[in-house]
Amino acid sequence: MQLRAWTSRGDPWWARAVVVAGAIGVAGIIAADSPVARLEVAALTAVTLAGFVAKACWPRMPAVLLVAWTFVPAIVLSLQQRGEGTIFLLVVALCFFVLVTPDRRTRLVAGVVAVLVPPAIQAISPRDWGWQYWVTGIAFGWLSSEQMRRFGDLVAELAATRELLAEQAVHVERRRIAAELHDLVGHSLTVVLLSVTGARRLVRENPDAATEALLEAEVVGRASLAEIRATVRPLRDDRTKGAGVAPMPAAGDLPELVERMVAAGSSVNLDVTGDLETVEAVTGLVVYRVVQESLNNAARHAPGASARVAVAVAAEAIEVDVFDAGAGSQAEGSTGVGLIGMRERVEALGGAFHAGPSPGGWRVRARVPRAGPTSPSQSRSDPGAT
Repeated sequence: MQLRAWTSRGDPWWARAVVVAGAIGVAGIIAADSPVARLEVAALTAVTLAGFVAKACWPRMPAVLLVAWTFVPAIVLSLQQRGEGTIFLLVVALCFFVLVTPDRRTRLVAGVVAVLVPPAIQAISPRDWGWQYWVTGIAFGWLSSEQMRRFGDLVAELAATRELLAEQAVHVERRRIAAELHDLVGHSLTVVLLSVTGARRLVRENPDAATEALLEAEVVGRASLAEIRATVRPLRDDRTKGAGVAPMPAAGDLPELVERMVAAGSSVNLDVTGDLETVEAVTGLVVYRVVQESLNNAARHAPGASARVAVAVAAEAIEVDVFDAGAGSQAEGSTGVGLIGMRERVEALGGAFHAGPSPGGWRVRARVPRAGPTSPSQSRSDPGAT
């Protein structure tokens, strides 16, 4: 039969109570001065032990029944003057009751009753047996059990909080990876489609140019696959952590990004103020993704329109301004994943983001605060791959 665990940690209090109470009963039997006394101590100790086991087998046992079952034997032995040590059975019974009873008021009543037992026994059967000290001992056992119960509740709360934080961390990581994959796949497909469209138009008139456009699409596709592998590496097990360090995009890769878009047929002009290579890894990745997604939106929603990218590198923040001369890449307030992802990336670093119609086209603006200094290896490596 499987007995119920009484605390969040699964401590079998009934078994511990049986062991301690059994030891007290054996000591009482040895110390008894007559066969009748030994028989009484053995019988009443067995009754107490049976109460502990019965509670384990019957979890819904009423509190009153448990108190009567485990408290009364110790009281009877004390009234019969079968040794002072048998009052320890009451201490064990009270501690067990506190540990297995969830209701605080019920535990309080039981504790008060147990503390009043020694003076009541003294009033009924006056003798010199140090009842004052037993009051202190019972109260100490009561308060210690309450404290142990609180520790158990705290452990359970900490365990639940740890699980909740772990679930939240997984959710955040999934959202991050989803945003990365959206940007990677969206950009790669946009460039590939632009290259393929250009190749289709040139395949008859200029086969060499068409071949070059298809090669560009192939290069972009392979590079995107490498980035996707680096992004999903954190989802793999620990055995792949030593498989190598994959580079992640940074602010210094913006010229290459613009070159790919131009090679695919887009008209993009890049204006940079400051040194992109000095931008930290975290900030640089956000800046790169904002520019990447903005150009992708321009290519999808305003094909053929010219775009201008302005990036200003300052000591406090990076200013990004992407303008395309199309009729408008997306409507203001759109629920597109791209705009939401850009906003979340920027605001996660404490920055400001705005996207909307502008005279003559569509404009995306972002101010990304500079992160703390990072080492050169960190600024160019995938943090999930190390």
